[in-house]
Amino acid sequence: MSSRGPERPALAYVIGTYPVPTTTFIDREIDALRRLGVSIQVLSIRRPAVPSLSGSQRQRLEEVHYVLPARIRDLVRSHAGFLRSRPGAYLTTFAHLVTRPHPSLRSRVRTVLHFGLGVHVARLLQDRYPPDHVHAHFVDRAALVALVAGRLLDRSFSATAHANDIYVNPILLPEKIASAKFIATCTRYNDTHLRSIANGASDKVRCVYHGIDLRDFSPGSSRRHAIPLILSVGQLKEKKGFGDLLDACRILVDREVPFACEIVGEGPLRASLQARIAELDLDPYVRLVGGLPHDEVIRKYRNATIFVLPCVTGPDGDRDGIPNVIIEAMAMGLPVVSTRHSGIPEAVRDERTGLLVPKADPEALALAILRLLSDWKLRDRLGGRGRERVSVLFDVDTNAKAFLAAVMA
Repeated sequence: MSSRGPERPALAYVIGTYPVPTTTFIDREIDALRRLGVSIQVLSIRRPAVPSLSGSQRQRLEEVHYVLPARIRDLVRSHAGFLRSRPGAYLTTFAHLVTRPHPSLRSRVRTVLHFGLGVHVARLLQDRYPPDHVHAHFVDRAALVALVAGRLLDRSFSATAHANDIYVNPILLPEKIASAKFIATCTRYNDTHLRSIANGASDKVRCVYHGIDLRDFSPGSSRRHAIPLILSVGQLKEKKGFGDLLDACRILVDREVPFACEIVGEGPLRASLQARIAELDLDPYVRLVGGLPHDEVIRKYRNATIFVLPCVTGPDGDRDGIPNVIIEAMAMGLPVVSTRHSGIPEAVRDERTGLLVPKADPEALALAILRLLSDWKLRDRLGGRGRERVSVLFDVDTNAKAFLAAVMA
Protein backbone atom coordinates (compact mmCIF):
# COMPACT_ATOMS: atom_id res chain seq x y z
CA MET A 1 0.00 0.00 0.00
CA SER A 2 1.06 3.56 -0.60
CA SER A 3 1.70 6.37 1.86
CA ARG A 4 -2.07 7.03 2.04
CA GLY A 5 -2.14 4.40 4.77
CA PRO A 6 -4.01 1.12 5.13
CA GLU A 7 -7.19 2.73 6.45
CA ARG A 8 -8.15 4.42 3.20
CA PRO A 9 -6.70 2.52 0.23
CA ALA A 10 -7.28 3.88 -3.25
CA LEU A 11 -8.66 1.33 -5.71
CA ALA A 12 -9.18 1.38 -9.45
CA TYR A 13 -12.05 -0.75 -10.77
CA VAL A 14 -11.78 -1.93 -14.38
CA ILE A 15 -15.02 -3.25 -15.92
CA GLY A 16 -15.91 -4.19 -19.49
CA THR A 17 -19.19 -2.23 -19.71
CA TYR A 18 -20.54 -0.27 -16.76
CA PRO A 19 -23.10 0.42 -15.46
CA VAL A 20 -25.64 -2.03 -16.87
CA PRO A 21 -28.87 -3.42 -15.35
CA THR A 22 -27.32 -6.86 -14.79
CA THR A 23 -24.42 -5.58 -12.66
CA THR A 24 -26.20 -3.82 -9.81
CA PHE A 25 -24.12 -6.01 -7.47
CA ILE A 26 -21.10 -3.96 -8.54
CA ASP A 27 -22.99 -0.76 -7.72
CA ARG A 28 -23.67 -2.06 -4.22
CA GLU A 29 -20.10 -3.24 -3.70
CA ILE A 30 -18.65 0.12 -4.71
CA ASP A 31 -21.05 1.98 -2.43
CA ALA A 32 -20.25 -0.30 0.51
CA LEU A 33 -16.49 0.11 0.03
CA ARG A 34 -16.87 3.87 -0.10
CA ARG A 35 -18.78 3.76 3.17
CA LEU A 36 -15.71 2.02 4.58
CA GLY A 37 -13.55 4.96 3.51
CA VAL A 38 -12.15 3.45 0.30
CA SER A 39 -11.42 5.75 -2.63
CA ILE A 40 -12.51 4.16 -5.92
CA GLN A 41 -11.98 5.20 -9.52
CA VAL A 42 -14.13 3.32 -12.01
CA LEU A 43 -12.90 2.76 -15.56
CA SER A 44 -15.20 1.08 -18.06
CA ILE A 45 -13.78 -0.15 -21.35
CA ARG A 46 -17.06 0.49 -23.17
CA ARG A 47 -19.98 2.84 -22.62
CA PRO A 48 -23.37 1.18 -21.94
CA ALA A 49 -26.61 1.65 -23.81
CA VAL A 50 -28.37 4.18 -21.60
CA PRO A 51 -32.16 3.58 -22.05
CA SER A 52 -32.40 0.54 -19.75
CA LEU A 53 -30.56 2.13 -16.82
CA SER A 54 -32.30 3.09 -13.60
CA GLY A 55 -32.13 6.64 -12.31
CA SER A 56 -29.38 5.79 -9.83
CA GLN A 57 -27.33 4.08 -12.53
CA ARG A 58 -27.68 7.07 -14.85
CA GLN A 59 -26.11 9.17 -12.12
CA ARG A 60 -23.14 6.79 -12.06
CA LEU A 61 -22.38 7.55 -15.71
CA GLU A 62 -20.91 10.88 -14.61
CA GLU A 63 -18.26 9.30 -12.38
CA VAL A 64 -17.09 6.58 -14.77
CA HIS A 65 -14.13 7.16 -17.10
CA TYR A 66 -14.70 5.46 -20.45
CA VAL A 67 -11.58 4.05 -22.11
CA LEU A 68 -13.08 3.61 -25.58
CA PRO A 69 -13.19 5.22 -28.01
CA ALA A 70 -9.58 6.35 -27.68
CA ARG A 71 -7.67 8.58 -30.08
CA ILE A 72 -4.68 7.02 -31.83
CA ARG A 73 -2.37 9.77 -30.63
CA ASP A 74 -3.39 9.10 -27.02
CA LEU A 75 -2.69 5.39 -27.41
CA VAL A 76 0.70 6.14 -28.96
CA ARG A 77 1.50 8.51 -26.10
CA SER A 78 0.61 5.83 -23.55
CA HIS A 79 2.79 3.17 -25.14
CA ALA A 80 5.71 5.48 -25.81
CA GLY A 81 5.59 6.74 -22.25
CA PHE A 82 5.84 3.30 -20.67
CA LEU A 83 8.43 2.10 -23.16
CA ARG A 84 10.59 4.96 -21.88
CA SER A 85 9.76 4.79 -18.18
CA ARG A 86 9.11 1.05 -17.65
CA PRO A 87 10.65 -0.79 -20.61
CA GLY A 88 11.33 -4.00 -18.66
CA ALA A 89 7.80 -4.30 -17.29
CA TYR A 90 6.29 -3.36 -20.66
CA LEU A 91 8.26 -5.88 -22.74
CA THR A 92 8.24 -8.80 -20.29
CA THR A 93 4.50 -8.47 -19.68
CA PHE A 94 3.80 -8.37 -23.41
CA ALA A 95 6.06 -11.34 -24.12
CA HIS A 96 4.62 -13.39 -21.29
CA LEU A 97 1.01 -12.85 -22.33
CA VAL A 98 1.32 -13.39 -26.07
CA THR A 99 3.46 -16.52 -25.71
CA ARG A 100 1.02 -18.30 -23.37
CA PRO A 101 -1.18 -21.02 -24.92
CA HIS A 102 -4.26 -19.66 -26.72
CA PRO A 103 -7.10 -21.64 -28.30
CA SER A 104 -6.86 -19.75 -31.61
CA LEU A 105 -5.00 -17.05 -33.52
CA ARG A 106 -7.97 -14.75 -33.05
CA SER A 107 -7.79 -15.05 -29.27
CA ARG A 108 -4.06 -14.32 -29.37
CA VAL A 109 -4.70 -11.20 -31.45
CA ARG A 110 -7.32 -10.09 -28.91
CA THR A 111 -4.75 -10.55 -26.16
CA VAL A 112 -2.44 -8.17 -28.03
CA LEU A 113 -5.26 -5.64 -28.38
CA HIS A 114 -6.18 -5.85 -24.70
CA PHE A 115 -2.53 -5.52 -23.74
CA GLY A 116 -2.64 -2.28 -25.69
CA LEU A 117 -5.72 -1.16 -23.75
CA GLY A 118 -4.06 -2.13 -20.48
CA VAL A 119 -1.12 0.15 -21.26
CA HIS A 120 -3.51 3.00 -22.00
CA VAL A 121 -5.47 2.38 -18.79
CA ALA A 122 -2.20 2.46 -16.84
CA ARG A 123 -1.41 5.88 -18.27
CA LEU A 124 -4.92 7.16 -17.55
CA LEU A 125 -4.60 6.07 -13.94
CA GLN A 126 -1.11 7.49 -13.68
CA ASP A 127 -2.29 10.86 -14.95
CA ARG A 128 -5.49 10.95 -12.87
CA TYR A 129 -4.74 9.48 -9.46
CA PRO A 130 -2.47 6.41 -9.18
CA PRO A 131 -4.28 3.72 -7.14
CA ASP A 132 -2.90 1.42 -4.49
CA HIS A 133 -4.53 -1.59 -6.15
CA VAL A 134 -6.25 -2.42 -9.45
CA HIS A 135 -9.33 -4.66 -9.45
CA ALA A 136 -11.31 -6.06 -12.39
CA HIS A 137 -14.87 -7.32 -12.36
CA PHE A 138 -15.10 -10.43 -14.54
CA VAL A 139 -11.99 -12.48 -15.09
CA ASP A 140 -12.15 -11.99 -18.85
CA ARG A 141 -10.55 -9.24 -20.93
CA ALA A 142 -11.18 -6.65 -18.20
CA ALA A 143 -8.94 -8.74 -15.93
CA LEU A 144 -6.25 -8.81 -18.61
CA VAL A 145 -6.41 -5.01 -18.88
CA ALA A 146 -6.18 -4.70 -15.10
CA LEU A 147 -3.25 -7.13 -14.95
CA VAL A 148 -1.28 -5.08 -17.48
CA ALA A 149 -2.12 -1.78 -15.78
CA GLY A 150 -1.05 -3.17 -12.41
CA ARG A 151 2.26 -4.42 -13.77
CA LEU A 152 3.11 -1.09 -15.41
CA LEU A 153 2.12 0.92 -12.33
CA ASP A 154 3.91 -1.53 -10.02
CA ARG A 155 0.66 -2.14 -8.19
CA SER A 156 -1.09 -5.35 -7.14
CA PHE A 157 -4.07 -6.54 -9.15
CA SER A 158 -7.07 -8.76 -8.47
CA ALA A 159 -10.27 -9.78 -10.20
CA THR A 160 -13.72 -11.11 -9.41
CA ALA A 161 -14.75 -14.19 -11.39
CA HIS A 162 -18.46 -14.73 -12.00
CA ALA A 163 -19.91 -17.28 -14.44
CA ASN A 164 -19.51 -17.27 -18.23
CA ASP A 165 -16.09 -15.61 -17.83
CA ILE A 166 -14.98 -18.83 -16.11
CA TYR A 167 -16.77 -21.52 -18.09
CA VAL A 168 -17.17 -20.26 -21.66
CA ASN A 169 -13.88 -20.11 -23.58
CA PRO A 170 -11.79 -18.66 -20.74
CA ILE A 171 -8.53 -17.09 -21.86
CA LEU A 172 -5.34 -17.22 -19.77
CA LEU A 173 -7.30 -18.06 -16.63
CA PRO A 174 -4.47 -19.92 -14.81
CA GLU A 175 -2.08 -17.09 -15.74
CA LYS A 176 -4.45 -14.49 -14.31
CA ILE A 177 -4.78 -16.44 -11.07
CA ALA A 178 -1.01 -16.78 -10.80
CA SER A 179 -0.44 -13.07 -11.45
CA ALA A 180 -3.17 -11.79 -9.14
CA LYS A 181 -2.93 -10.91 -5.48
CA PHE A 182 -6.19 -12.79 -5.19
CA ILE A 183 -9.15 -13.90 -7.29
CA ALA A 184 -12.55 -13.41 -5.68
CA THR A 185 -15.55 -15.39 -6.84
CA CYS A 186 -19.19 -15.31 -5.89
CA THR A 187 -19.92 -19.00 -5.10
CA ARG A 188 -18.31 -21.98 -3.42
CA TYR A 189 -19.07 -23.89 -6.62
CA ASN A 190 -16.85 -21.49 -8.60
CA ASP A 191 -14.24 -21.53 -5.83
CA THR A 192 -13.84 -25.29 -6.17
CA HIS A 193 -13.51 -25.08 -9.94
CA LEU A 194 -10.98 -22.24 -9.89
CA ARG A 195 -8.83 -24.01 -7.31
CA SER A 196 -8.79 -27.11 -9.52
CA ILE A 197 -7.19 -25.19 -12.41
CA ALA A 198 -4.99 -22.82 -10.41
CA ASN A 199 -1.74 -24.75 -11.01
CA GLY A 200 -0.36 -24.36 -7.51
CA ALA A 201 -1.94 -20.96 -6.81
CA SER A 202 -5.20 -22.21 -5.27
CA ASP A 203 -4.51 -20.23 -2.09
CA LYS A 204 -5.21 -17.06 -4.08
CA VAL A 205 -8.88 -17.94 -4.64
CA ARG A 206 -11.43 -16.39 -2.27
CA CYS A 207 -15.20 -16.90 -2.11
CA VAL A 208 -16.81 -13.51 -1.52
CA TYR A 209 -20.56 -13.51 -2.08
CA HIS A 210 -22.29 -10.62 -3.79
CA GLY A 211 -23.95 -8.28 -1.34
CA ILE A 212 -27.43 -6.95 -0.71
CA ASP A 213 -28.43 -3.98 1.41
CA LEU A 214 -31.64 -5.25 2.99
CA ARG A 215 -32.74 -1.68 3.60
CA ASP A 216 -33.32 -1.39 -0.15
CA PHE A 217 -35.51 -4.52 -0.31
CA SER A 218 -38.71 -4.32 1.71
CA PRO A 219 -41.27 -7.11 1.20
CA GLY A 220 -44.75 -6.30 -0.08
CA SER A 221 -47.60 -6.11 2.40
CA SER A 222 -49.59 -9.01 0.93
CA ARG A 223 -49.20 -11.57 -1.84
CA ARG A 224 -52.47 -13.48 -1.44
CA HIS A 225 -53.79 -12.28 -4.79
CA ALA A 226 -56.91 -13.65 -6.43
CA ILE A 227 -54.74 -14.42 -9.46
CA PRO A 228 -51.26 -15.27 -8.16
CA LEU A 229 -48.30 -13.81 -10.05
CA ILE A 230 -45.29 -15.95 -10.95
CA LEU A 231 -42.30 -13.67 -11.57
CA SER A 232 -39.05 -14.51 -13.32
CA VAL A 233 -36.20 -12.12 -14.12
CA GLY A 234 -33.12 -12.64 -16.27
CA GLN A 235 -31.49 -12.30 -19.64
CA LEU A 236 -33.36 -14.26 -22.26
CA LYS A 237 -30.66 -16.88 -22.69
CA GLU A 238 -30.59 -20.68 -22.59
CA LYS A 239 -28.97 -20.81 -19.14
CA LYS A 240 -31.98 -19.19 -17.47
CA GLY A 241 -34.25 -22.14 -18.31
CA PHE A 242 -37.19 -20.05 -19.50
CA GLY A 243 -38.21 -22.75 -21.96
CA ASP A 244 -38.73 -25.12 -19.00
CA LEU A 245 -40.74 -22.42 -17.23
CA LEU A 246 -43.05 -22.11 -20.24
CA ASP A 247 -43.54 -25.88 -20.35
CA ALA A 248 -44.33 -25.84 -16.62
CA CYS A 249 -46.86 -23.06 -17.19
CA ARG A 250 -48.58 -25.20 -19.82
CA ILE A 251 -48.83 -28.01 -17.26
CA LEU A 252 -50.42 -25.60 -14.77
CA VAL A 253 -52.94 -24.45 -17.37
CA ASP A 254 -53.84 -28.04 -18.17
CA ARG A 255 -54.48 -28.61 -14.47
CA GLU A 256 -56.70 -25.51 -14.39
CA VAL A 257 -54.47 -23.66 -11.93
CA PRO A 258 -55.17 -19.91 -11.94
CA PHE A 259 -52.01 -17.81 -12.36
CA ALA A 260 -50.27 -15.12 -14.35
CA CYS A 261 -46.57 -15.21 -15.23
CA GLU A 262 -44.28 -12.32 -16.11
CA ILE A 263 -40.74 -12.73 -17.42
CA VAL A 264 -38.61 -9.59 -17.12
CA GLY A 265 -35.53 -9.28 -19.32
CA GLU A 266 -34.17 -9.04 -22.83
CA GLY A 267 -31.88 -11.25 -24.84
CA PRO A 268 -31.31 -13.32 -27.95
CA LEU A 269 -34.12 -15.80 -27.21
CA ARG A 270 -36.93 -13.26 -27.13
CA ALA A 271 -38.37 -14.18 -30.54
CA SER A 272 -38.17 -17.93 -29.94
CA LEU A 273 -39.70 -17.61 -26.46
CA GLN A 274 -42.55 -15.50 -27.84
CA ALA A 275 -43.13 -18.11 -30.53
CA ARG A 276 -43.15 -20.84 -27.88
CA ILE A 277 -45.72 -18.90 -25.84
CA ALA A 278 -47.97 -18.80 -28.91
CA GLU A 279 -47.35 -22.47 -29.70
CA LEU A 280 -48.36 -23.49 -26.18
CA ASP A 281 -51.41 -21.16 -26.20
CA LEU A 282 -50.01 -19.32 -23.20
CA ASP A 283 -50.71 -15.77 -24.38
CA PRO A 284 -53.48 -15.22 -21.79
CA TYR A 285 -51.14 -16.32 -18.99
CA VAL A 286 -47.51 -15.45 -19.78
CA ARG A 287 -46.04 -12.09 -20.74
CA LEU A 288 -42.52 -11.15 -21.78
CA VAL A 289 -42.15 -7.78 -20.11
CA GLY A 290 -38.80 -6.81 -21.63
CA GLY A 291 -35.86 -5.20 -19.87
CA LEU A 292 -36.63 -2.84 -16.98
CA PRO A 293 -34.55 -0.48 -14.85
CA HIS A 294 -33.66 -1.95 -11.49
CA ASP A 295 -36.06 0.19 -9.47
CA GLU A 296 -38.94 -1.08 -11.62
CA VAL A 297 -37.75 -4.67 -11.13
CA ILE A 298 -37.99 -4.14 -7.38
CA ARG A 299 -41.61 -3.06 -7.82
CA LYS A 300 -42.22 -6.29 -9.75
CA TYR A 301 -40.82 -8.32 -6.83
CA ARG A 302 -43.14 -6.48 -4.45
CA ASN A 303 -46.23 -7.39 -6.48
CA ALA A 304 -45.29 -11.02 -7.12
CA THR A 305 -46.53 -14.13 -5.33
CA ILE A 306 -43.52 -16.36 -6.02
CA PHE A 307 -40.23 -16.11 -7.90
CA VAL A 308 -39.11 -18.83 -10.31
CA LEU A 309 -35.80 -19.20 -12.18
CA PRO A 310 -35.09 -22.77 -13.41
CA CYS A 311 -31.44 -22.35 -14.41
CA VAL A 312 -29.57 -24.87 -16.58
CA THR A 313 -26.19 -25.10 -18.30
CA GLY A 314 -26.27 -23.58 -21.78
CA PRO A 315 -25.14 -25.50 -24.87
CA ASP A 316 -21.81 -23.60 -24.83
CA GLY A 317 -21.19 -24.33 -21.16
CA ASP A 318 -22.53 -20.97 -19.98
CA ARG A 319 -24.12 -21.06 -16.55
CA ASP A 320 -24.98 -18.84 -13.63
CA GLY A 321 -23.23 -18.76 -10.29
CA ILE A 322 -25.91 -17.59 -7.91
CA PRO A 323 -28.14 -15.33 -10.00
CA ASN A 324 -28.38 -11.98 -8.26
CA VAL A 325 -32.10 -11.87 -8.98
CA ILE A 326 -32.56 -14.92 -6.74
CA ILE A 327 -30.79 -13.11 -3.89
CA GLU A 328 -32.91 -10.02 -4.52
CA ALA A 329 -36.14 -12.02 -4.58
CA MET A 330 -35.18 -13.71 -1.30
CA ALA A 331 -34.36 -10.29 0.19
CA MET A 332 -37.88 -9.23 -0.77
CA GLY A 333 -39.28 -12.18 1.17
CA LEU A 334 -40.42 -13.96 -1.98
CA PRO A 335 -40.51 -17.76 -1.90
CA VAL A 336 -38.17 -19.03 -4.62
CA VAL A 337 -38.29 -22.05 -6.91
CA SER A 338 -35.06 -22.86 -8.73
CA THR A 339 -32.86 -25.81 -9.72
CA ARG A 340 -30.09 -27.85 -8.13
CA HIS A 341 -27.52 -26.18 -10.29
CA SER A 342 -24.16 -24.45 -9.87
CA GLY A 343 -24.08 -22.27 -6.74
CA ILE A 344 -27.85 -21.90 -6.35
CA PRO A 345 -28.14 -24.44 -3.47
CA GLU A 346 -25.73 -22.25 -1.48
CA ALA A 347 -28.53 -19.68 -1.26
CA VAL A 348 -31.72 -21.68 -1.78
CA ARG A 349 -31.77 -24.53 0.70
CA ASP A 350 -34.42 -26.96 -0.42
CA GLU A 351 -37.51 -26.99 1.81
CA ARG A 352 -35.88 -24.41 4.14
CA THR A 353 -35.37 -21.17 2.19
CA GLY A 354 -37.03 -22.22 -1.07
CA LEU A 355 -37.73 -25.19 -3.30
CA LEU A 356 -35.22 -26.83 -5.63
CA VAL A 357 -36.01 -29.19 -8.50
CA PRO A 358 -33.84 -31.08 -11.00
CA LYS A 359 -32.62 -29.18 -14.04
CA ALA A 360 -34.65 -29.40 -17.27
CA ASP A 361 -37.63 -31.06 -15.55
CA PRO A 362 -40.80 -29.03 -16.32
CA GLU A 363 -43.06 -31.52 -14.51
CA ALA A 364 -41.11 -31.23 -11.25
CA LEU A 365 -40.98 -27.46 -11.72
CA ALA A 366 -44.75 -27.26 -12.18
CA LEU A 367 -45.35 -29.37 -9.07
CA ALA A 368 -43.09 -27.12 -6.97
CA ILE A 369 -44.86 -24.01 -8.25
CA LEU A 370 -48.24 -25.59 -7.54
CA ARG A 371 -47.17 -26.41 -3.97
CA LEU A 372 -46.36 -22.76 -3.32
CA LEU A 373 -49.42 -21.38 -5.06
CA SER A 374 -51.62 -23.72 -3.01
CA ASP A 375 -50.08 -23.04 0.41
CA TRP A 376 -49.70 -19.46 1.59
CA LYS A 377 -48.27 -20.62 4.92
CA LEU A 378 -45.47 -22.43 3.10
CA ARG A 379 -44.87 -19.31 0.99
CA ASP A 380 -44.62 -17.12 4.07
CA ARG A 381 -42.34 -19.54 5.90
CA LEU A 382 -39.91 -20.02 3.00
CA GLY A 383 -39.96 -16.33 2.13
CA GLY A 384 -39.17 -15.30 5.70
CA ARG A 385 -36.36 -17.83 6.04
CA GLY A 386 -34.99 -16.80 2.67
CA ARG A 387 -34.73 -13.19 3.77
CA GLU A 388 -32.98 -14.32 6.96
CA ARG A 389 -30.44 -16.32 4.92
CA VAL A 390 -29.71 -13.31 2.77
CA SER A 391 -29.04 -11.25 5.89
CA VAL A 392 -26.47 -13.83 7.05
CA LEU A 393 -24.63 -14.71 3.81
CA PHE A 394 -25.21 -11.78 1.50
CA ASP A 395 -24.99 -8.64 3.60
CA VAL A 396 -23.22 -6.09 1.41
CA ASP A 397 -21.26 -4.39 4.20
CA THR A 398 -20.01 -7.68 5.66
CA ASN A 399 -18.92 -8.97 2.26
CA ALA A 400 -17.28 -5.64 1.34
CA LYS A 401 -15.18 -5.94 4.48
CA ALA A 402 -14.11 -9.45 3.44
CA PHE A 403 -13.14 -8.13 0.01
CA LEU A 404 -11.22 -5.21 1.53
CA ALA A 405 -9.37 -7.57 3.88
CA ALA A 406 -8.12 -9.51 0.85
CA VAL A 407 -6.95 -6.29 -0.82
CA MET A 408 -5.08 -5.17 2.30
CA ALA A 409 -3.60 -8.56 3.28
